[in-house]
Amino acid sequence: QHRPRSCYREANSISPAMSRARYVVRRALAPLKAWRAEAAAGLVSHNLPGAVRQSPVTVGLGRSAALNPHAMSSLRTLRGIAASAHAVSSDSESRGTTQGGAESAGVEEVHSFQAETRRLLDIVTNSLYTDKEVFVRELVSNASDALEKCRHAHLAKGADPGALEVTITTDDALRRFTITDSGMGMSRADLVSNLGTIARSGSKAFVDELSAGGEGATASTNIIGKFGVGFYSAFMVSERVDVFSCTGDGVGWKWSSSGDGTYTLASCGVELRAPVGGNADAKTNGEEDEVGGKAPWRGTRVVLHVKEADRAIAAAGWAVENTLKKYSAFVGFPVNLNGRRTNDIDALWTKRANEVSDEDATTFYRFVGGALDAPAFRLHFSADAPLTIRALLFAPSENPEKGFAARGVEGDQSGLSLYSRRVLIQANARGLLPGFMRWVRGVVDCEDVPLNISRESLQDSDLVRRLGEIITRRMIKFLGERAKKEPERYAEWYAKMGVFIKEGVCGDQSYAYKESLVPLLRFDSSRKQEEVEEGSEPKSEADGDGGKPAKPAQVSLDEYVARMPAGQKDIYYLVSSGGRKQAESSPYLELTRGKGYEVLFLYAHVDEFVMQHVRRHKGKDLVSVEVADLEDDADAKKEGDADGKSEGEGEALGEEAMEKLCQWFAEKALPGRVTGVKSSSRLRSSPALLVGHEPEAMRRYRLMLTMMQDDATATKLDDLQSAAGLELNPRHAIMHAIDAARASSDPEAQRAAQLVAEQVFDNARVAAGALSDPREMVGRINQILELALPKPSTPPIP
Repeated sequence: QHRPRSCYREANSISPAMSRARYVVRRALAPLKAWRAEAAAGLVSHNLPGAVRQSPVTVGLGRSAALNPHAMSSLRTLRGIAASAHAVSSDSESRGTTQGGAESAGVEEVHSFQAETRRLLDIVTNSLYTDKEVFVRELVSNASDALEKCRHAHLAKGADPGALEVTITTDDALRRFTITDSGMGMSRADLVSNLGTIARSGSKAFVDELSAGGEGATASTNIIGKFGVGFYSAFMVSERVDVFSCTGDGVGWKWSSSGDGTYTLASCGVELRAPVGGNADAKTNGEEDEVGGKAPWRGTRVVLHVKEADRAIAAAGWAVENTLKKYSAFVGFPVNLNGRRTNDIDALWTKRANEVSDEDATTFYRFVGGALDAPAFRLHFSADAPLTIRALLFAPSENPEKGFAARGVEGDQSGLSLYSRRVLIQANARGLLPGFMRWVRGVVDCEDVPLNISRESLQDSDLVRRLGEIITRRMIKFLGERAKKEPERYAEWYAKMGVFIKEGVCGDQSYAYKESLVPLLRFDSSRKQEEVEEGSEPKSEADGDGGKPAKPAQVSLDEYVARMPAGQKDIYYLVSSGGRKQAESSPYLELTRGKGYEVLFLYAHVDEFVMQHVRRHKGKDLVSVEVADLEDDADAKKEGDADGKSEGEGEALGEEAMEKLCQWFAEKALPGRVTGVKSSSRLRSSPALLVGHEPEAMRRYRLMLTMMQDDATATKLDDLQSAAGLELNPRHAIMHAIDAARASSDPEAQRAAQLVAEQVFDNARVAAGALSDPREMVGRINQILELALPKPSTPPIP
């Protein structure tokens, strides 16, 4: 102000930035000169309020605050204004004295926001928040912070803070929303500093003060605010906002603004007693104030005069209640709406796991998850490094995407609610968990989560990704622990929820969790439960089971590998969409049953895709028993007796006779329908089996393409379907009969051999699940029955 003009000319010649600085200083000096003139006229005090001297526009701006480019530009400009204001106010105080009795007389003082501050207020009011309803969350958070400061201050002195609660009242007829807290309250200087200065966070300053003093760790953890803009969200729904506050010294102050660039400040009455949201009509010192026109004896009351257009959002009790339950259900102090408490469910994630009962956990799960069932498992954990996390996660007992109460999530949403210091940031938080973990329900509270200034979105995607990885890996590890400690309960849960685990194995494109998910897979097994429990060898079909039905044995791949015989090289599985009974009757199990090899039964169509993605586990390949070359095992088939017979089997056809029979099958009986026919050494009780055929997954894919009328691809897949070979059992009685009939000179016997050979082939296709339409066999079966039955001695009567 006192530099010669030559300095300005020199500055202009050096840099345009200096010219901008001069412009900013002039803008800052204009209202200060006006204040000086008013002070000289005795209209206001000569002492500029102390909060203004302390860079009021920018003090307390949170380090993580992230405004849009326009807001950031305004804040950078305001820093310069604040510095100028400090210099001018210091100069004025040195020459002025306190004048006038505005405070004692209750005369309203008119203050102006700085020009750039007015612009920022408009941004906060109209552009910062997505939903107008969040003003309730912001005001409740402010009230909670005030109560936490009061609690800390009284406990530090060993005093009783009294009842600490938040009271909200709505009046639809008067279009009024009122929120009152019994916290610390604000003095005149606090009102000017905290409400007359946008982006100054009193809560942030309080936390910084505690941190600097090395005390109040609990209080600083419970403080919610950090940006200093939440209060101004009230202007989104209000024509005017009135704030009545008292620090408990009997002096009340009223701050009022319409969000148009000015605010008024005046003294007001104070209630004689201390109930939060008490009798607003109580008279103080004989003064006649409007309803709600007094400050509480200690604390703050904010009155919103709601716009007509926002009446349904801010003045209707049911709408405010829904917003409170959505965003502020776990605030640490009681929140009462129109005489009824709204946050009666505790924030269980802030407690120790042993302090939470099953009943409370179930109630909490149903509240946050919108579910009707009870959780199967719950994970209660906390971490301080690398992130500060408090979480309570649930594994539903029913598939949340099925049934009457189905509630799926969309896109990259998760089933988790993300909180920061007990305040909801995102329900169904996006990008937090991989898609296959969308079934997880619960709450994650992270103090380090990087919030946008509106607290509606997350900013640091890398940090959010790390948070999601921590939660995902911890939940997978927890399920593994439950599977070992409670195998039966886990198997019951897996039967309903295992589809998500399978999706993670073969559907997660990152494959980041495949190795940790594979041990969670469970399959039915060819072993019966009794055999597993007793550690006995598999029972043969001839062994009795005492009339007691055998229970299926759910087995993990780890358990399978642990009990593999020494000579077994691979993990074998069989796809059987028809269930266990169909699988047990499959001819592909005959040799594995004789060798004592366990086979996993896959009933779901997706299971084969899972096996193809796993491919190998603990050094063992996963192989379908339909294509397995079991004869190459170290425990290869032993030769039978010297006469070619094995126990329980008939005489085997000679090598030459079998070779001719296989040639007849390929060239005469099934020309063009098989790629080859050969003698089998793996069959025991079945006459034949199909080999080299398309897998179950490919058949389903072909069916899908056929339904989509992709004729070209379907034709190629039909060719693949017919590309199968046939193995014949040389010891089976049917093979002996066919060989004799085909060599007979009787045309009727040759015809029977042809029909039976075709039926044997179709039976093998049925056993392999490769026959699409079994109706084509009906005519042939009737002909075989006709040949099998004796002809009547007399012709039938017409």
